[in-house]
Amino acid sequence: METVAPPRPEYEVFYQEMVELLRRHEATLTPPELLAIASNMVGKLMAMQDQRTMSRTRAIKIVQKNIEVGNAQVIDALRRAKGGRA
Repeated sequence: METVAPPRPEYEVFYQEMVELLRRHEATLTPPELLAIASNMVGKLMAMQDQRTMSRTRAIKIVQKNIEVGNAQVIDALRRAKGGRA
């Protein structure tokens, strides 16, 4: 079963809205606080899944895989911005 969201325009719109929300709060919250709040939200989203179709193991796999993909995307963007060095 798919664990990484396939690219769709709606995903990028949602992501950009989340980035804007983070930017609005970055002056009053530290990066670790933002990480903690976002992680708490992920935990809540996991708890709200339909338990008949989403096991804890599957939810954790989805989260883990998407963390890896997100990290790779940032590293790639940094490499491109620095001319190939990260």
